[in-house]
Amino acid sequence: MIAFDIDDAGIHTRGRSSLTRHARQRMKDRSIPLSIIEALLDFGERMPCGNGTETCFFTKKSWRHFAAYLGLEARYFERYRSVYVVVANDGEVITTCWRH
Repeated sequence: MIAFDIDDAGIHTRGRSSLTRHARQRMKDRSIPLSIIEALLDFGERMPCGNGTETCFFTKKSWRHFAAYLGLEARYFERYRSVYVVVANDGEVITTCWRH
């Protein structure tokens, strides 16, 4: 389970994910916080997407579990429901994107 540090400014994780340089750049370009990537890896559903990689995303059910974990703070993260990540078979995050 991810460890969130909650403060008045928001929620920050104690980052433990391994991200490629490409994933870090896309995360920055697309304004996706590390805390959402961590949440996807812990709470999201996974689906194979070829060559040993998986797509990790929120479903209604997985979002409910994440929101229950966060409590009232979940309302600040609603905008990130459509984020997904592609994960290599070794667990490294390859890229992160927005679903449209």
